[in-house]
Amino acid sequence: MTDTLETSTAGGAPSPNAFEYTYHVRYSEVGRRGLMTLPALINAFQDVSTFQSESLGVGLAWLRNEQRAWVLTHWHIVIDRYPSLCEPVTAGTFATHFHGFTAKRNFYLRDEAGRLIVRADSSWAFMDLAAMRPCRPAPEHVAPYGEGAPLEMPAEGRRIAVPEHLRMCAPISVGPSLIDTNEHVNNCHYVQMAFEQIAREDLPRDVRERGARHVRVDYRRAAVLGDTIYPHAVIDGDRAVVSLTDAEGGVFAVVELR
Repeated sequence: MTDTLETSTAGGAPSPNAFEYTYHVRYSEVGRRGLMTLPALINAFQDVSTFQSESLGVGLAWLRNEQRAWVLTHWHIVIDRYPSLCEPVTAGTFATHFHGFTAKRNFYLRDEAGRLIVRADSSWAFMDLAAMRPCRPAPEHVAPYGEGAPLEMPAEGRRIAVPEHLRMCAPISVGPSLIDTNEHVNNCHYVQMAFEQIAREDLPRDVRERGARHVRVDYRRAAVLGDTIYPHAVIDGDRAVVSLTDAEGGVFAVVELR
């Protein structure tokens, strides 16, 4: 089995600006049912966007030298099915829009027949790391990506509605294993934390039996090494909502699974 990286429209990529990564679903990426887990899916998307930036010469080291970074602010993921162990899949991504200091990027997972089995939309903010505030990217920060027509996605509200009455769960200490190159908790870990707050038998039936098929995440503030995260969870009809906060209630992230 080999992994391949390419910027190509071959095999049905939905945009001429798409970057794709073809690989086999690994044992470390599957759960109890032998299917790729949601955190593994998010990691695949995180990897493919990183690979694209590195291949275009606008990757982590280049941005760090300029004291700049793209920061993820929102996920909207629609999953038709989860691929199985050793199944060949292609993860892909392309930018769809740049405006001011914000950007939109689509992601997808294709099966061997070229069918889109996962689609995702994401929102990003361009940050000045020295000033720790958003800033407008220069042309050299965005031109290499180009823009493609966005994938068809279900309509969604911009912010996740959080019910009033949530159950407080055990606090989580942020240790070194949760930290990424940006010196804060990696985006995927918030979703993993959210999943672990609700017992499987308490999940909405569709989520319990088929896995989450619609996932949204609002990222509000980055947790860093030494922070304590306080999860608050609730089942609200057909969805599970988990708010991850600090001790004073300031929100790090909100995760919705349905």
